[in-house]
Amino acid sequence: MPHDAPPPTAAASGALHALELRQAPARAVGPTVARAVGDAALALTWRVVQASSKESFLAATPQALRKVYYTADDGWQAPLHLIPPRPGTSGEPVLLAHGLGGNARDFDLGPSSLARALSNAGYAVYLFEHRADRSALPPEGAAAFNADDIATRDLDAALAQIRQHSGFARVLCVGHAFGAQLLLLRLAALGAEDIAGTVLIAGAARFSEPASSLRTWGQIAQLLPSSWVLPTRRIQQLASPFIVSGADLGSPGTEGALARARLRHASGDLHVGVLKQVAGWLRHGHLTDATGRLDVVAALPKTSSLVIEPDNDPSCPPGAAEPAAIAMGAFFEALTGGWGHLDPLMGNRAPAELYPRILDFFETRRRACW
Repeated sequence: MPHDAPPPTAAASGALHALELRQAPARAVGPTVARAVGDAALALTWRVVQASSKESFLAATPQALRKVYYTADDGWQAPLHLIPPRPGTSGEPVLLAHGLGGNARDFDLGPSSLARALSNAGYAVYLFEHRADRSALPPEGAAAFNADDIATRDLDAALAQIRQHSGFARVLCVGHAFGAQLLLLRLAALGAEDIAGTVLIAGAARFSEPASSLRTWGQIAQLLPSSWVLPTRRIQQLASPFIVSGADLGSPGTEGALARARLRHASGDLHVGVLKQVAGWLRHGHLTDATGRLDVVAALPKTSSLVIEPDNDPSCPPGAAEPAAIAMGAFFEALTGGWGHLDPLMGNRAPAELYPRILDFFETRRRACW
């Protein structure tokens, strides 16, 4: 079976496959038209709300990517969005894991994205999506899930699929925010044997006393059914015409059109089962598994990592990521000069000031591992 198609579920049959083939053109047109109408409506709202602005509403629309599907051990399927390496290069694989409330496009917005920088440097880039993303395909009777399930089931299956698809025995990884925390959970639970190196950006591992609003949010999350999904994707999209600059998203170094494109193209929904575990982290003051008994930082193995901590990110304030770096014996880089939450991925300074640091680190791992 080709790797770029999702494997069949237990209910799949020849007749169903034929039905899917007949219906495919109609399904392909509908979402395209809906997206075009939605984009036009949002752009019109932008022009009405910001009538004096000369900026375009959105940065360029992301281009379609080939999907390589993986299957977790409990039947969940989700895609890895593939950006091939620059022709003539070696193509070592890199997995990019996005943050909470986002999607894989966080790494591939704008003309100078981290994903494109890695591809141009000769890496095969796999944008990781998981069971909490809209692109995921649940098995029949799928139950509620948490961050542990994503880290130890989806991430583990994705790494195995990347190794098979790329032909390399080990995979480089980058995680931003919740994506970094998923990598930490995976390292603590399953080790680093198949990981050649990790870059963890804005991934808080220790938490100070949360603000009262966060405590309230955590208490509300605990009361909601774990199977619920909060429609934050639609909310973010509807909010996009009202975003003037990246500062409105806590990312002052990101241009307004790119910040709006992030809400339009790279937003995601929030699953209550995941939120409950995140609320537990705030309550315990550190990353834990879903039971609350495993201190993730204390369980981290020594591994080759680069930990990057912005200086103006409320979700990862100074000092929040450093304990993980110390536990792993990792390189640690504290960004200074007002780096917000999204700025390491899409801020104006990132291509010149941060991407080269990441590429240098991966080049050392490339020489050491292959």
